[in-house]
Amino acid sequence: MSAGLFKDDVGGCVYKKGLVVQSKPGFAKVRFDDLDGLVTDWLPTTHANTQNNKDVEALDIGAQVSCLLDARMEDGCILGAHYSNADAPPVASNDKWHKRFKDGTTLEYDRAAHALVVSVRGTLTAIVDGAATIQAASVTLDTPSTTCTGNLTVNGLAAIKGGMTGSGGASFSGGAVTHNGANIGASHVHGGIYPGGSSTDGPR
Repeated sequence: MSAGLFKDDVGGCVYKKGLVVQSKPGFAKVRFDDLDGLVTDWLPTTHANTQNNKDVEALDIGAQVSCLLDARMEDGCILGAHYSNADAPPVASNDKWHKRFKDGTTLEYDRAAHALVVSVRGTLTAIVDGAATIQAASVTLDTPSTTCTGNLTVNGLAAIKGGMTGSGGASFSGGAVTHNGANIGASHVHGGIYPGGSSTDGPR
């Protein structure tokens, strides 16, 4: 094709807007309806990192994209997808960074409110080779059930309000063990001791 066919031809390059018709991670084919439905070969999509650090996501079929191509439409790249009246931005605030996936999972940070919200429509798994630390004013686990598969160390006070049950025994060292004010630990004593088969009083 001649470069003169394209009014946007500047310096041998053509800037075009089109629709994604085929897609795979890192590449897509684009259709230009203003050129009688011309479809490109596979074009690379631009990413922040592609060598040592790698970022990738596949463009959706039907997404409107901007392309930079050579004058013969044989080589080029996809600069990125852009919003339109048909595909409006998901947020209106300039203070929000937002990412939403097709299944409804969202990541959003509001810099004005200093709030990060992650909403997952499925499961969430975090795998850490080293140690993991959470520093916060307070942490709430709002879930019907919590399972710890390894040992659990509590350096502060453990306040149990809903009762406690367990199996496998329990071991304590140091301090005192009381129930309703009565000492039931290693230092407790019994009163009312008489020779014979009588039972002792409760611990004191």
